[in-house]
Amino acid sequence: MNERRFGLRAASGLSLFLTVAVFALMALLTVVLGAGVYRSVVGRAEVNHEARTAMAYITGKLRANTGSTTLEKTEVGNDMLVLSEEIGGADYETRIYAHEGALYEVFAAADIDFAPEEGQPIAALDGFSAQMEESALRLTVRAGGEDYTAHVALWE
Repeated sequence: MNERRFGLRAASGLSLFLTVAVFALMALLTVVLGAGVYRSVVGRAEVNHEARTAMAYITGKLRANTGSTTLEKTEVGNDMLVLSEEIGGADYETRIYAHEGALYEVFAAADIDFAPEEGQPIAALDGFSAQMEESALRLTVRAGGEDYTAHVALWE
């Protein structure tokens, strides 16, 4: 009879151990999968933040511009937005363009030669394009494999 009791206790202890082990394994699996999902969400949020920051920056510059707005191409064929204005009798240009994986801005006198590497980085982007559509400017930034587009009305 003692042997039978010992066998029941051992079986009961083993089933309790297996239950706790399965619970611990499932808890560990939940934490690992949750960490992966969290990493993905944070990465996507960073890309979205960079794209929205770039778009808000460009549209803000366009809306604040009191001079003319033109589109040009950089030496490597990327679109460049040129905002011209007169300050104290001298002509100045703000150039906004994509270069080496980032959106850049250069503010300089209009007669200074353009050098893309001398700009200030604004946001990390895969690309930037601008197209004139009647009286509006269509802006597109590419970040994280997706395009973000905005239309800005231009006043003449």
